[in-house]
Amino acid sequence: MTGDHPVEYETRVNRVIDHIREHLAEDLSLAALARVAAFSPFHFHRVFRAIAGETLFGFIHRQRIEKAARALLISGDRSILEVALDHGFGSAATFARAFRSRFGMSATEWRTGGAARWQARHRDERKLGKQLRKPGKAARRGRSHTAAMNRRRSMAVEVKALPSYRVAYMRYAGPYGAHGIPALWTRFNRWMEGRGLLTETRLTLGVAYDDPAITAAELCRYDACVVVPSEFEPDRRVTMMDVAGGRYAVSEFVGTASEIGAAWDQVFAAWLPSSAWQPDDRPCVEVYRGNPTVDDRAGTFRCQLCLPVRPL
Repeated sequence: MTGDHPVEYETRVNRVIDHIREHLAEDLSLAALARVAAFSPFHFHRVFRAIAGETLFGFIHRQRIEKAARALLISGDRSILEVALDHGFGSAATFARAFRSRFGMSATEWRTGGAARWQARHRDERKLGKQLRKPGKAARRGRSHTAAMNRRRSMAVEVKALPSYRVAYMRYAGPYGAHGIPALWTRFNRWMEGRGLLTETRLTLGVAYDDPAITAAELCRYDACVVVPSEFEPDRRVTMMDVAGGRYAVSEFVGTASEIGAAWDQVFAAWLPSSAWQPDDRPCVEVYRGNPTVDDRAGTFRCQLCLPVRPL
């Protein structure tokens, strides 16, 4: 049965792709499209990107602008505004900006000979690309594909039940990666040390609420948490909450803050579609047991990547 799971993921995502193409003028919200796919809306954008190879809203935008470009040539009697509205653009100005960004010209220029020049230029570029491609290129692509398959086979993921945790946390809002989040942990570690919580047996969690491919970088949220007793009394520098337990797909990570995003993408793209599981409607969690530092100078650390799941 394992071989059926990638097909199931592709079938659900293809159903969404078909729906988008047929309803470009409508409100294509994340929640509505997740219902079409029968996936949790919390993680659906990452599932879509893993299967389709582009972000959900990037795909919607591309479909709208490319189909509008074709309609401008086919329906010469219709105004540019009519075409824009029929393809999901809210105003002429929004459409004009998107069209120029995609094709490097206005919609009027496109209609009056610009399309033919653009198509000829890109046809020549494709021909040149084929001429420059050496025989060894396919072999390199083959090795890359083999390496990807090896990473997929070597990814050790175990689905297990995690308990609920009572935590004290500090929150960060801003770009994920090697800058803001490590600084958050530095501040949080100082606070834990002052409260006697920075022990060798501590259990700390990183909770990421957003996908930076979808959410604007400055709006992404991340919590640095430490598990505390139920009777713990917080001060004004932290907030208390419960992190929900349940079934999680758990994999080990060792690396730097700049590498952890790619590791999460690997869970979604390599392991998840071949599993018997789908994402549940809860945030992803990073679990740090004791001191997570592997090499302080290199900035490497160890944690468990925990993706909430439910049966497919």
